Amino acid sequence: MKLGRLVRVLISLIVLAIVIASVGAEHLLDVLRTIDPAWFLVAVAIHLIGIVVRAFRWSLLIASLGKPIHFRRLFYLYMAGTFFNTFLPTGIGGDVVKVIDLASERGGAQAFSTVFADRLIGILGSALIALVVAILDPADVPPEIVTLVLLVSAAVLIASLMLTQRRLLDRLIWRHRLFAKLPGAVKLQKVSAALTSYSFGAIARATLISLPFTLTLIASQYALAIGLGVDAPVRYFALFIPMVALVQLLPISFNGLGVREGAYQLLFGTVGIPDAQAVAMSLMYYLVRVAVGLLGGLMYLVCNLRG
Repeated sequence: MKLGRLVRVLISLIVLAIVIASVGAEHLLDVLRTIDPAWFLVAVAIHLIGIVVRAFRWSLLIASLGKPIHFRRLFYLYMAGTFFNTFLPTGIGGDVVKVIDLASERGGAQAFSTVFADRLIGILGSALIALVVAILDPADVPPEIVTLVLLVSAAVLIASLMLTQRRLLDRLIWRHRLFAKLPGAVKLQKVSAALTSYSFGAIARATLISLPFTLTLIASQYALAIGLGVDAPVRYFALFIPMVALVQLLPISFNGLGVREGAYQLLFGTVGIPDAQAVAMSLMYYLVRVAVGLLGGLMYLVCNLRG
């Protein structure tokens, strides 16, 4: 195991141990034992529906660049990616698998572009729903959290709109000699061109698809909350899930483990949810991802054996 991966695993174990110690291991186990298996299965089913929606969104982005790819293959790649995202020491290992698979026929730059754009627009959909809730119904959510949601939403929206600004980036960056002489400038310019080759219509359509995906993300975790007997309005999940999603993408832990639980504890704690219940929700959602990841791994194994 490389040093960086070992460090991420250690960070996850240390942070998770701190979080569990702060809520009490026995108390946490008592809460986890209350999970209703039926609601857990509902959460798994909703999570699978979310992957179907994400694969459809990805297909729209790929088709907007010409030569669409069959939906069945993209769904398979998403499921395989879920397996690698779950069991590799980062939350983006599955993205690498998708890029490598598409690179053989679409080129590395374009393959990376579609995967990156799909990931970014997924976050945008979550951020927009959180933004609407923060503006229309902040209720008892602390103003600091509402402000954070506004800032995150604005940043992700600007980043997503930049996917349509190829001419602007060319004028601001690549026409200047200083940037043109940087090491690897040719490759960077090629990637930049691929990243900014989308039309506004393609981004808008993909964003619209992201909204129902975000609803599946909220619904799956809300189902777990019901299964654990957590009394929390749906709006809390709409507000906090985008921020948790960003935290678990940071390459500082093993698939967000530990860091994600700390984020749940911190965010849901601000609205009065007991720490043990908040951490239990996060751990149960991780088990949902593990269950779906194992299914994706089985699909990956079967397809490779057949190949």
